Amino acid sequence: MSFSTPIALVLLVVLPVLAWIGRPRLAYRRRRDLASVLVRLIIVSCLILALAGLQRVQAADRLAVVFLLDNSDSISPAARDQAQTYIRDALSHMSPDDRAGVIVFGQNALVERPLSNAKDLAAITSAPISLNTNVAGAIRLALAMFPGDAAKRVVLLSDGDETRGSALEAAQLAAATNVQIDTVPLPQRSGQDMAVTNVRLPSKVNTGEQFDVGVTVQSGGDASATLTLLAGGAVVAQKVVQLKAGANNFVFTLTVKNQGFDDFRVRVDPITPDTFYQNNELSGFTEVTGPPRVLLVSPKPEETAALLPALQNSGVQVDIVAPGDLPTGLAALASYKSVILANVSATTALTMQRMKLLQTYVRDLGGGLVVIGGPDSYGVGGYFQTPLEETLPVEMRIKDEKRIPKLTMVYVIDRSGSMEEVGPSGVTNLELAKEAARRSIAFLYPQDRAGVLSFDSNPEWLVPIQNVTNRDAMNNQIGSLRPGGGTDIFAAVKVFAEALPADPSTLKHVILLTDGGADPTGIVDMVAKLNKDYGVTVSTIGIGSGVPPFMADIAKAGKGIYYNLVDLQTIPQIFTAETVLATRSYIVESEFNAKQTADTPMLTGITALPSLLGYVATTAKDTAIVSLSVPGYDDPLLASWQYGLGRAVAFTSDATARWAKNWTSWDQFGRFWSQVVHYTVGEGSGNKLESHVEQRGDQSVLVVDARDINGAYLNSLNLQASVVDPKLGAQAIALQQVAPGRYEIPIDPHQEGSYFIRVGGSNPNDPASAAAQTTGWVLSYSPEYRLHATNFGLLDDLGRLTAGETLVAHPEKVFAHDLSRETAATPVWPILLLLAILLLPLDIALRRLSLTADDLRRAEAWLRARLGVRRLTPAFGTVGAASSPRLSRLMDAKERAAAATPASNGNVPTMASAPDQPASASLTPEPPKEKPAPVLPAAKPGTTANTLASRLVAERKKRGG
Repeated sequence: MSFSTPIALVLLVVLPVLAWIGRPRLAYRRRRDLASVLVRLIIVSCLILALAGLQRVQAADRLAVVFLLDNSDSISPAARDQAQTYIRDALSHMSPDDRAGVIVFGQNALVERPLSNAKDLAAITSAPISLNTNVAGAIRLALAMFPGDAAKRVVLLSDGDETRGSALEAAQLAAATNVQIDTVPLPQRSGQDMAVTNVRLPSKVNTGEQFDVGVTVQSGGDASATLTLLAGGAVVAQKVVQLKAGANNFVFTLTVKNQGFDDFRVRVDPITPDTFYQNNELSGFTEVTGPPRVLLVSPKPEETAALLPALQNSGVQVDIVAPGDLPTGLAALASYKSVILANVSATTALTMQRMKLLQTYVRDLGGGLVVIGGPDSYGVGGYFQTPLEETLPVEMRIKDEKRIPKLTMVYVIDRSGSMEEVGPSGVTNLELAKEAARRSIAFLYPQDRAGVLSFDSNPEWLVPIQNVTNRDAMNNQIGSLRPGGGTDIFAAVKVFAEALPADPSTLKHVILLTDGGADPTGIVDMVAKLNKDYGVTVSTIGIGSGVPPFMADIAKAGKGIYYNLVDLQTIPQIFTAETVLATRSYIVESEFNAKQTADTPMLTGITALPSLLGYVATTAKDTAIVSLSVPGYDDPLLASWQYGLGRAVAFTSDATARWAKNWTSWDQFGRFWSQVVHYTVGEGSGNKLESHVEQRGDQSVLVVDARDINGAYLNSLNLQASVVDPKLGAQAIALQQVAPGRYEIPIDPHQEGSYFIRVGGSNPNDPASAAAQTTGWVLSYSPEYRLHATNFGLLDDLGRLTAGETLVAHPEKVFAHDLSRETAATPVWPILLLLAILLLPLDIALRRLSLTADDLRRAEAWLRARLGVRRLTPAFGTVGAASSPRLSRLMDAKERAAAATPASNGNVPTMASAPDQPASASLTPEPPKEKPAPVLPAAKPGTTANTLASRLVAERKKRGG
């Protein structure tokens, strides 16, 4: 026996008190009181033992087994099938009282089957992360599954290739809880394998310096392979190599030209079959030091004809590229302190991926961004609802609706079956068109009107032309668009040509999107007449290389723009740009003098500004600083803000002779743009911080050492870090100081590849302590893909720590009851509580009821009457025997009452004449000598029965009469 709450046993001290209070005090009821006290003490004892959690402890002959199935990449599919067959064979030997569960594990552990007595195993459906092996996590999960009333056994089916956690520590915990771990070794993947195991690079090199890139390739045997070195995603060296079993070392010699960060990637391409592809690549970083550089992006030379020499004459080192050559990797972009976009359109040059890259560069790496306007930028360049708009301090949409004339937009979308083709973006052309229509409608104002006309062989108004007051309903209708059959452009043009002439809007614009050919007869003439008679403009978008030439003719006749797209990801930007152009209000071309509205370092030393001839209208965001604005509407001309770790500046006019004719000849032109660029570069000295990532077991730790220029520690800094992963996902973290001048924080990288880390901060009480640094780090492939043999040593150690054994060929031993039995505790309190409830009525009866022999006689008589049984021998005497004094007294009283009642003839009746007694003289006692009662006259014949009451009534009447 045991108790779950033994502290409740202190209540037993009340038993003596209850015994004393209930002790017998009257001699004649001593036995009843003693019985009552005893019953009450039993009830209270039962309740106290129930509160104390009385349990019955006994040995249980039950066994619980949890199978741990390794599902990491180092296990071949054949070995996994072999392991599942082993588990099924073992389950067939399970006893009825046994239980079995299955855990599938890799980097994490998942319960495939909870503990159950079922002897079958369904197909494995759990899919843990397979790029690592965490045996410790699986063991800990198994320990949490075991019940307390059974012997416990873990069966580990694995190759023992542990890459995460400590299985030995988990095994020590299992041994402490009396859990045995048996092992079933599984073979690793077989076959020839080669892996790049090391890339050696100097951490820093100077511009123009020659350096070596060392590479180590591990091979499982003799093989041939191609070794490739890439920098910034471009191949810089390649050679065919002969590999021998073991480690093979190679060297590439390079000369660096551009400063910043260079990410190098080494790839080995085996000529013979390979086991793992994941270990065929490895990356490395080096930082190229030199003067700061900026990247100037422009579609045409005339956009930078005045700007480029002005910046260069101001001491700014500038690299110039076309929008299509903008780096697609973060490492290449991070080598620049700032990026300048000069009249760059998002509809033709900036893909969504490039805009996301710029956003990450500014927000998470602290880079600078300057966007210079022009007729192809901002709203008219398709920046609306893009990552570029999120990064800039201005919005593309004008908030003042009175400035915009009423506009009707009609979207004519081809819904033929070919629109279901999936493009590079991963979605179908039709889905891109639907998203483009939604984004364009979002740009419109409530007083504007819009309609969506879809067509295949037959046109259909998906959204009839209506005011843009319920965008949600319109978007839902657009979402219901589904592909159909052929392509009949003429029928679609005829439908909107009938609807638009009567539309009340001032401006009417149509966007026609199609990917297929059709009969051009009559289409161009109809569009030309529509434009001439009603001012309806038409732009066309042709998808693919097989678009017929008449699509350009349609746009020309409708005085719109023709787009021939191969990369369809820009369709949403084109739709919004067309919406802006259709309003004819976002490009403002008139001479004005900008007015300064805020102080800024960008205007230091500049007292007067020449006039400008035009700009693109935008709206400043709430937290933006507008340094220059346009008189009249107060549209922002020069706006800036802090975006994440970096700064972004928007200049809505241009830097060419188009609108800035008076600026290009201005003597302060170079100074102005130099100060704008330097403003975005930011503050702080990067040489105060030294950042690197250390691997401590399973954990990656970012370590930052902070010193001033004299080598003294910088303490109490509020350092923040932004960690950018290979897919441009950013993690913002705050570092903690752990020692003088040292700050650390664990990071949690999940993706293999190159990481960029931007660290910055200062002491709040010392602004001069501001410091920042950008560095890189590479997370190599998982140790799961290293070249090594099955780790049987770990499996043996696990068995030895827990008294387990290897059960390779003996699945029947898995459920052998050869473990020490576990004791099982069964609670007794329900029985005790039931006993107390049953004894309670008995306790009440003993204290409240008094039973005599007469009560027993009556009970016996009642029982016999109910059963119909007659007793020949009286059990408790007869009535005539007067067996008790009390009965005798009752009989005497009854006789006296009978004697006192007068008979009908005036005589006192005797007992013999009583109707309820037998006529027996021997039972009639002699009547007592008392004064006779007055004799009342007899009742008259025919009256009520001759009773005492009637005679009394008659006597009263007589006397009264």
